[in-house]
Amino acid sequence: MGFSAGEIAVYDRNRETLAESHVAAIAIAVLLVWSLDGVFRAVWAPVFRAVSFLFTAIAIFDIPYFSPTLTVADRFTLMTTFSNLFSAIISFFAAWLLSRWVCGVGPLRCLMSYRSKLTRRQHA
Repeated sequence: MGFSAGEIAVYDRNRETLAESHVAAIAIAVLLVWSLDGVFRAVWAPVFRAVSFLFTAIAIFDIPYFSPTLTVADRFTLMTTFSNLFSAIISFFAAWLLSRWVCGVGPLRCLMSYRSKLTRRQHA
């Protein structure tokens, strides 16, 4: 089962329309921002805990106590971290798929080419 010539023509027209409009570039940019936000949120809790541990160790001149097993709060933090990381991966993958479909290149190169298209336009 394949696509007919008419379906392929519609598919190409949709791709070309998205490539010429602002919609694809804005969608790719938003997806990349969401991806960066997800990575930041995923990394924030473990980094905060490590820095807190380090400052406590410096303040008391000793190794602070920590539980050798995972507490409920630790499990919740891990679940939140992995959920945010998964969200970031999905957002980046969606930006990559959209940019590959519309421009044929990765998301950053697609945004750079769109930027160069914007600066070449002559508006009165």
